[in-house]
Amino acid sequence: MTAVFSVEYFPDETAFSINCIALSTDGKSLLAGYIDNTVKVWNLLDGKLSMNLSLHSSWVTSLAVSPDGRLGIAGYDDGMIIVWEMETGKPLKSLSSHTSSVNYLLVTEDGKTLYSAGSDGTVKVWSLSELAFIRSLRGHSGPVNSIVHWPEQNRLYSVSDDGTLRIWDTSTGQQVKVIKAEIGALSSVNMDEKRSILVVGSKDGPLKFYDVKTWSALRIVKAHNAEVTAIIIRGDLIFTSSRDRTVKILSLPLGSLVKMITGHTWDVSSIVLSGDSSIIYSGSSDGTVKIWDVDKGVALGTLIGFGDGEYFSYNGDGNWVASSKGASRVKTSSGKQPNQQGTELSSLLLQLDKLPRIYVQSPQSITIDNTDLTFVVSQPVVRVTVNDEEIPIGESGKVTFRTTSAGALTIKAFDSIGNFDEKILEVQFEETKMYVIDNVGPYRRGDQVVVSDRKDMDLLVNGEWLSREFFSDIAPDIEPPQITGQTSQQVMIGHEKHLNFVVTDNNEVKTVIVIGPDEKRDEVSVNSPHENIRIKVAGTGEYRVAAIDNEGNEAWATFSLYANAKTFWVERDQGNLRRGQEVTVTAEGENSFFVKEYGWVEKDVLTETKIITESPIIEAEDVQYADANKEKMLNFKVSDDIKVLEVEVSEKRYPVDLKEKEMFVIVGDYGEYRVVARDLEGNTSEKTIRLAAPAMDEKKTNWLLVLVAVAAIAILLLLIFRSSFIRKKKRKVRLM
Repeated sequence: MTAVFSVEYFPDETAFSINCIALSTDGKSLLAGYIDNTVKVWNLLDGKLSMNLSLHSSWVTSLAVSPDGRLGIAGYDDGMIIVWEMETGKPLKSLSSHTSSVNYLLVTEDGKTLYSAGSDGTVKVWSLSELAFIRSLRGHSGPVNSIVHWPEQNRLYSVSDDGTLRIWDTSTGQQVKVIKAEIGALSSVNMDEKRSILVVGSKDGPLKFYDVKTWSALRIVKAHNAEVTAIIIRGDLIFTSSRDRTVKILSLPLGSLVKMITGHTWDVSSIVLSGDSSIIYSGSSDGTVKIWDVDKGVALGTLIGFGDGEYFSYNGDGNWVASSKGASRVKTSSGKQPNQQGTELSSLLLQLDKLPRIYVQSPQSITIDNTDLTFVVSQPVVRVTVNDEEIPIGESGKVTFRTTSAGALTIKAFDSIGNFDEKILEVQFEETKMYVIDNVGPYRRGDQVVVSDRKDMDLLVNGEWLSREFFSDIAPDIEPPQITGQTSQQVMIGHEKHLNFVVTDNNEVKTVIVIGPDEKRDEVSVNSPHENIRIKVAGTGEYRVAAIDNEGNEAWATFSLYANAKTFWVERDQGNLRRGQEVTVTAEGENSFFVKEYGWVEKDVLTETKIITESPIIEAEDVQYADANKEKMLNFKVSDDIKVLEVEVSEKRYPVDLKEKEMFVIVGDYGEYRVVARDLEGNTSEKTIRLAAPAMDEKKTNWLLVLVAVAAIAILLLLIFRSSFIRKKKRKVRLM
């Protein structure tokens, strides 16, 4: 915001540049150091120049006031330091150790020690109580421009044209750490009141923020376009001045711009802040000290001092007070000189508490759980309203009230005769990370979200208003329980079985659920962070186990129960199983067994007690014959009361799988053969069969051959007989 004046006066060339300013501890006097070698002390109650001290013949480059307000201290361009009495202006001591300009003076809070930073690259340590030199802190390779003290940690921080921030142990004078800021030559430094963030300013304009605990760089902020001449940190605000002719107010810790104050016509060389942080005093090379209202960013008054001790002061209304010649040395931009009738200020510069006044820091932040806002009003205020709603005034003018959400609030403070002050309080919601504790919208339990505003019992999450009940600033337990144990456990078929495992949780396991191969569910109440579970189960197979904690988190694990195969006997017929049959059981359910090469059967079908059955029967001729020129084959019949499983002949097995069967088995040669029949129950029978060639007399007559032979003989005889008959006949003929 640019300062606006009803009337603004500009000094002539006899007003000298201001290098530095300081404020007395009671807030009633302002000290300004000029290049005309003078220290001017202004009375802020009436705007008059109370002292014009010429203590040394060199430019005044730095100023300080002791905490008790008794001593004033000035540093000079030639390295001299002068200490004087604030009440009388009488010099007490000249301190000489620096060889060039004294750029900064700092008095410790206890008033015992003075630190001075010089262009000779050193920081000097002085006893202010004894006005004596103690030691030099050496390490910088360029002018030291600013320092800040942390008494509780015995630390001093200094910045220099050499671009480094150096940390010193004030108890020993030893250098502790060197940090290269890498933003060019450093011109200013300060630390927040919580001692968590340190800010350095550069001659090129950027600020750099550091985490004091880790010394890691937090951010670089391009705050100004020229040298940062001063940094003041109060609460969550940073006040800076620069040779770019501006004063800026930034937020902490982000460094975002809150307000810019303009009005000086030349470099702003120094700033100080009133005790209640409501007023900024700025000194400039344009020869003026301006008094700014922090909230409004407008000038309340201007102090102009001249080389001969003359002065001119005026307030925002254009009323002024001046020395005998002061009024003649100023004029407005149009060339008009002050009205001689207005030689007294209608209101004193510092006595603002005689009018209704609101001292409020803006913006202020609220959080999800803390929506309290505070400000202070001056003593004449009898009534306060916030957005036209009346708010009670507490002790010492402190006003505390609650708001429902972020936004702009209009505050008004009224006195008894109707005068009032009005301020706008910007309320910001401090973005807060919260955790989803119950699924809502697109968010799932355990998700972290950023809440950017609140309204009554609702929170603004990513542009959507959601009920507060779904969120917590404490992360919910989303870690599921753990289930451990042997994934494969051995049991015995036909005996009582148990599944063993362990459940643990970072809080407490509430319930364990066991689901068997047959989908039967067993539920166990645990209510313990660690428990060994031994649960009775019905059979073998795969079991799924769930562990659920008090937060509803689930964990699943799978265990397998297995058993060695076991022999059973069929107690009653089932399908193609026959009573007494020996079977192999490889798995067990609640009411059934799994029979190898068959399948599941009810448990009452089988028994562990062996059932005795009849052995197979082999029916065959003990001796069997086979011709030598034909296949040699054994012929026999096998039968069983249950089922013949197989027949073995000469160690070769032939499956049967029937209750009765006639067998024809080809063998290789004549001889004795051992025939073994085996049934399903394992019973066996044996029989020896001899295969032989048939004897000659035992050979059967081939009647066909016999008939053929007889026929052949008959034909032969017939032929012989006929031939003989013909010969005889022929003979008879011849004889006749």
